[in-house]
Amino acid sequence: MPYPSQPTSLAPTSSRPVVLGVDLTSAGARPGAHRARGPVAPRPFDGERFLHLVRTADRGLLDFVSLDEGFLLHPGRSQVTGRLDTAVAAARAARVTSGIGLVAAVDTVHVEAGHAAVALSSIDRASSGRAGWQAVRQGKLPESDDAWAARVELGIRSVTQVWTGRPGSGSGAVELDAEGRFRVDHDGIRFAVRGRRAEGDALPQVPPPVVVRVRSEASAALAGRTADVARITVTDAAHAVRLRRLVRDAALSAGRDPEELRVLAEVYVVLAQERASARARLELVEALEGTAAMGDGLVVADTPDELATLIADWTTVGAVDGFLLRPSSLSSDLDTITDHLVPALQQAGLFRTERTATSLRGSLGLSDVEAAERALPTGRLLSA
Repeated sequence: MPYPSQPTSLAPTSSRPVVLGVDLTSAGARPGAHRARGPVAPRPFDGERFLHLVRTADRGLLDFVSLDEGFLLHPGRSQVTGRLDTAVAAARAARVTSGIGLVAAVDTVHVEAGHAAVALSSIDRASSGRAGWQAVRQGKLPESDDAWAARVELGIRSVTQVWTGRPGSGSGAVELDAEGRFRVDHDGIRFAVRGRRAEGDALPQVPPPVVVRVRSEASAALAGRTADVARITVTDAAHAVRLRRLVRDAALSAGRDPEELRVLAEVYVVLAQERASARARLELVEALEGTAAMGDGLVVADTPDELATLIADWTTVGAVDGFLLRPSSLSSDLDTITDHLVPALQQAGLFRTERTATSLRGSLGLSDVEAAERALPTGRLLSA
């Protein structure tokens, strides 16, 4: 089990705050993570519980919450007992939050590009510019990372073309046929939905930030060409440095400014006020649930102060721009992040003490101008 090496110091090294996101997929990093163990009765993970968690992250001034492609409303060990669409969940959360970004994974296989763009636009409008998009292309069969990257890139380009407006469609409009219909392809079944675009439904000029998973050189190159945020899976700082360099080099080769990219390391966290307690809880999780849901990335079972020091160390050496935290238990770890980890980072001058940006791009320190230029039909993204 990969534990971080003993950190050294907690000192600010950059004028740009550390980026912090939290992944709420599968009610935490694994099915059943929302449940309490011991004498405390389990808490149901339903819509209201989900909104409470997003509000908690918002209160902690985190940059964004992420709903990955495996997002479940009611996860179960042996079968899925309920599923809530990520875009629907994010749009609902937009109404009850004030500053946190909402990153939804939207499939581009079973959802036509125009509808993916409209779904993201609904989140963006509901949240006043706080939407983000994790590009995914789901498939039933295993495939190489090269093949996966190629498929995802096609999806990103298709959705981007809808945002910018294709010939004959009007800027940012979904293309309709002569009868005012557009197609939806779902699970191989084609059907038509009638309806015309309302006058106020034009897509925003600046697309939401694009998030891409990075596990290899192929996906690093994809992120450099197309993404605003790269979420990397690594177990040590040296590997993170290498992947971040690959992403930034790919951005430079594509004519992009590498400073307009944020590279975040995924980390599965089990937090407690004492290290022994955190590691004992991790061992319990391993015994009850196994290790598969923890993923192949970094695992931290420690105190909030030690995690804060680790975050400082990794950003000091230029390994990452921030972290995407995957709480083991949302009943305790998310509260610990907002109530203890964030104050430790604030005290060190590494994290904001108040929100000043009104959009997710602003929160991440990304330029609207660069995004708009990259999205132009004749711009770098579409001509690469």
